[in-house]
Amino acid sequence: MPEYRCNMLDQRGDVLFPADVVAEDLEAALRHAFDALRKSNQAASLSKRVYALEVWAGTSKLFTRELGALVDAMGERWPAR
Repeated sequence: MPEYRCNMLDQRGDVLFPADVVAEDLEAALRHAFDALRKSNQAASLSKRVYALEVWAGTSKLFTRELGALVDAMGERWPAR
C-alpha cells in the first residue's frame, strides 16, 4: 500500500505536525488527514490551530488546501461527523 505524509499547517504555512499514513489511495489518505485536522482543532489553542493541510507521496505534493476551502468542500459535515 502507498505511504503518504499529511502535514498540518499553521497560519504562516509552517508544519505544526505531520501524520504518516499508509492508505489504499489518495482519497483514503485525505480522509485520515481530515480526521486528524478535526481532532486537533477541537481542543487546540489559537497558536496550535490547523489552518491548512497538504498531502505528499515521497517528494510529490498531491494535495494542499486552506481550512476555509476545506469547510466549503465538506459542507454541513464540518465540524461534526
